[in-house]
Amino acid sequence: MMHQSIATISSPEFINLQPLDINPLMSKCEIKVLYVGENRNHSYITKDVAADMAKTLRGAPIVGYYKEENEDFADHGEQVIFDDEGIKFNCLTKPYGFVAPDAQVWFQEFEDTDEFGNKVTREYLMTTGYLWTGQFKEAKRVIEKGNNQSMELDEESLDGHWSTDSKTGMDFFIINDAIFSKLCILGEDVEPCFEGASVTAPQVSSSFSKVDNDFKQTLFTMMQDLKFALKEGGKDMENQEIIEETIIEPETEKVEEEVVEETEISEEAAAEAVEEEEAVAEESDSEESADGEEETPSEEESNEDEEEAIDEEIAVEEAIEDTDEVIEEAPAEEFSLEDYKELQTSFAALEEEVKELREFKNQVELKEKNDLINSFYMLGESDKADVKEHINEYSLEEIESKLCVICVKNKVNFDSDNKAENKETIEEDNSAITTFNIVDNESSVPAYISALRKTQNSKNN
Repeated sequence: MMHQSIATISSPEFINLQPLDINPLMSKCEIKVLYVGENRNHSYITKDVAADMAKTLRGAPIVGYYKEENEDFADHGEQVIFDDEGIKFNCLTKPYGFVAPDAQVWFQEFEDTDEFGNKVTREYLMTTGYLWTGQFKEAKRVIEKGNNQSMELDEESLDGHWSTDSKTGMDFFIINDAIFSKLCILGEDVEPCFEGASVTAPQVSSSFSKVDNDFKQTLFTMMQDLKFALKEGGKDMENQEIIEETIIEPETEKVEEEVVEETEISEEAAAEAVEEEEAVAEESDSEESADGEEETPSEEESNEDEEEAIDEEIAVEEAIEDTDEVIEEAPAEEFSLEDYKELQTSFAALEEEVKELREFKNQVELKEKNDLINSFYMLGESDKADVKEHINEYSLEEIESKLCVICVKNKVNFDSDNKAENKETIEEDNSAITTFNIVDNESSVPAYISALRKTQNSKNN
């Protein structure tokens, strides 16, 4: 009895394989399958029909009939056997590889020359595949020297009709639809139906310029740094030309989401600080405040700056071209190895430019964080020690949130007129109520203090 193995209820644990994690005993090859139009076996395939048939190329086996005595492949390997049981048909070919499920498929023009020196341009249907060169040593010959190739169609799915060419009087079988059943490797002495059809090492496909996701992501990150530096350092910087000349994927919606997310974080931090202040205020029975609820100029300026920043981000994004669209829509023949090398050179130059701008960005962020910490002058150095120690780790919003919470925990009174008394109280007892004067210059009051004051006034009124 065969051993049984039954899957358990637990979920499977998948292995995260990368696209290039494939069997090293395989070799990639390139296949000229057929050309468009009439051919010498009196069949006719239009480009539209070839494009539909191409949908069945992926997964098709690559077969061959190898003859040891010739040290080369032969024909399709069809064998007819006559015996006492009658006539039998036998196939001598065996699989040597396959067309990968994710293989590239494309049309490419070639100039074919016949044995009389006549030249004709034909458009070939092409694809890529893999040969098991590690398992079958004869398959290495295909990669090293190249071989002719002849495709085979599934007879049951073949659809077409005969028609006579009025100019030549020749009959042609017009193929309307068919499924590829095999791609057969032929020997040098076997002439394929489609004269230039072959299986070789990658030639055309090796020159395709494919910008991978890591490259695009890196380039996009660099452009984000550029935009930040241009926004903070001034619009007249010469480096702004880089944005206008560089292709990168626009992500306007992403920028808007980031701005909204930052605003929500700031609002949550303020709300958290306000809730804690209300809880402490109820316990300490603090005095009622008579201050008004009018919005301060600093809040208006902050809102205007934020709206201006959003408009700036969106304007820059709209001016940048879509890399994915350019790469996917551009015909494969427009990309070459030289184009890719030129792109790499430009990328290296851009990376060098962005290196300095990243340093500038870090300096700007550090200055903003220090300015924010210094604006909490009502707190002692010990209160601000943690944020100063982790200034490079905390974001601007996290620093503001932490300092606001400390203000509430220290029971800061924002309505006192005696700043000197506050300072003396802090020095005598750090746990005592701290007061300071912010009435002298109302326009310089930070937005977070105005928010806390408004909440307290609303509660007391």
